[in-house]
Amino acid sequence: MNSAKQVILRQFKEKPNQYISGELLSKKLNVSRSAVWKNIEQLRQTGYEITACRNKGYLLVGEPDLLDIELLQAKGIYYVESVDSTNLAARQLAEEGADNFTVITAEEQLAGRGRHGRNWHSPKGKGLWFTVILRPEGVPPTGISSVTLVTAAVVADYLSANNIPVKVKWPNDLLIREKKTGGILTEFKGEPDRIDYLLVGIGLNVHHRTVDFPDQLKPLATSLGLEGEVKLKRTELLLAISGRLQQAYNLYFNEGFSLFQPLWKKYNVTLGREVKVKLPNGEIKGKAIDLNESGALLLQDESGTVQTISYGEII
Repeated sequence: MNSAKQVILRQFKEKPNQYISGELLSKKLNVSRSAVWKNIEQLRQTGYEITACRNKGYLLVGEPDLLDIELLQAKGIYYVESVDSTNLAARQLAEEGADNFTVITAEEQLAGRGRHGRNWHSPKGKGLWFTVILRPEGVPPTGISSVTLVTAAVVADYLSANNIPVKVKWPNDLLIREKKTGGILTEFKGEPDRIDYLLVGIGLNVHHRTVDFPDQLKPLATSLGLEGEVKLKRTELLLAISGRLQQAYNLYFNEGFSLFQPLWKKYNVTLGREVKVKLPNGEIKGKAIDLNESGALLLQDESGTVQTISYGEII
């Protein structure tokens, strides 16, 4: 943010709930009244709610929910204003030796990613986009298959406790009333017998309005704000969710998925339904009847045979 906007905001903070005249701001900045107006407009575009009244000036009536950089950094969370994707940034940190449970977040992602290479719409200041770096010791790649389900269940449980009715769809979607409000992208680097590091990327739509979504997503996506009042700031949400995830991952890597299976089932919208699952080599239809102890989906196909599906996507 340039110094002119910072001066304007400082004037608003020094005189809360008061109109600040354009003439005063013009003198403070040593610029024209037109230049003041341009800076006010730019502040509005970044989320500041500023009203104008003839012969009175400008009044700050609302501020954007920006991430608290100092607080996040004090908690050991990496912050970047803009990044291609937090998973890619986390991968670089991991390659440089970042510790277990390092978290990186950003105000916006320019090339946010979902599963199967899809784009994840991540506009500035609207959501939570963060990645957790994990370094589980002595755990082979086969031991991480359900970390996505654990993540989804923990996030849904926290939001539901705050009166936001989030549900989970196998394997990685967070939904409110059948519309997607969040997703999880899990990636890892390792060998057949060990994991070097695991990246758990989480995207959560928080303050999106309908107009903030691209046209193709408007029928499919929603946000916490569209579905109810978001009482917590994004910084509080991030700290609360990441703290619960740290506890959950410690339990998961020591005890397995069985501890979290009941929690996932509590919030799921998959089991008991007729579904179609897209697999790497085709599709399969059937009834989702249960999860096994490792989080794989048990699907009774059209012939009555129960199939165990460890990887796929419900479409």
